[in-house]
Amino acid sequence: MSLPAVAPEDLAPDLVPPEAVAGLGEVRRGIDLIDARIVALLGLRLRYVLAAADFKPDIASIPAPDRVRQMLDQRAAWAAEAGLSPDFIGPLFGQLAEWFIRQQIVHWREHRAGRPAVAAPTPTPAPAPAPPGSARGPGQPALDRVQSVHGAGD
Repeated sequence: MSLPAVAPEDLAPDLVPPEAVAGLGEVRRGIDLIDARIVALLGLRLRYVLAAADFKPDIASIPAPDRVRQMLDQRAAWAAEAGLSPDFIGPLFGQLAEWFIRQQIVHWREHRAGRPAVAAPTPTPAPAPAPPGSARGPGQPALDRVQSVHGAGD
C-alpha cells in the first residue's frame, strides 16, 4: 500500500505550504491543524479497535501478537516511504498498539463478557515469524512489551 500524498490544502484551503510560510504564526497554524487531524484520526482508530472486540471470542485473543508484529513492520515501511525514521515510528506505534489493546480489553470486559463473538470471515494468515536470532524490527521492543503486558495468546 502506497501512502497518499497529503497537501496543506487537504487540512485547510488557505493553509500556507511549509516551504512558503512567512512567519512562525503560519508554521504553528499548520502544526496545530496537523495535530488536530492526528488526534481525530486516533479517535476514529479507537472506534475500529473497540468494534474488533465483537469478533474476539475471549480476552486472550485480544493482544494478537502476530497481527501487532505485522502492523509494526508495515508502519516502519510506511515511515521509510514518507522519509521518517522507522526507529521512531516503530516504537511510537508499539506504544499506540499497547494502549489500544488495553482499551479493547476494558471494552471487552464491559460489553462482551459471557456473550458469543460475532462470526468473522476467515482471517488472512499472518506472515511467518522471523527465525530465532534474526534482526529485530523497529517495533520489536514495543511488541515485546505488548506481549509481556497482555500475553502472547492469539
